[in-house]
Amino acid sequence: MHHFKGTIYQAYEPILFQSIWNPFVFRCIDHVLIDGNDKGISKIVYRSCSGRDRLGPFRLSDITWLTANTENPLAVGQYVNNCSNERAANVCYQEYDVPEAFPLELRQYLPNVNYRHDTQRPLRCVVLVALRDIRPGEELFSNYFTIVH
Repeated sequence: MHHFKGTIYQAYEPILFQSIWNPFVFRCIDHVLIDGNDKGISKIVYRSCSGRDRLGPFRLSDITWLTANTENPLAVGQYVNNCSNERAANVCYQEYDVPEAFPLELRQYLPNVNYRHDTQRPLRCVVLVALRDIRPGEELFSNYFTIVH
């Protein structure tokens, strides 16, 4: 299962500067935004928020997707193309709130971080679900307007 990675903004949080010329902002059904851009101000914001969120020796998010040494090879969801009449969707998006009981030692592989440290809701992830078998190296296509509940 692939992830749409990035900084999570609640509907009331500012994202103006990060969103300018940014094709990697995903809008969830409840207007939560995920900024999956790995360049510019988006990268700086993600690194800052990720560095802020630690619990003792445990990282609570993955920053390796911003480097050449990726630890979570499934964190590529923002590179999915929009389907067309010639290329049918082979994946769809599924919003997922990470439960509090999610193992602490595995959180370091989650490629998402909340913009604010005091966000009162679970960490939002958006995962890609295959609609059929996908061959190695096959390009991924989704309908950007279809989200599974």
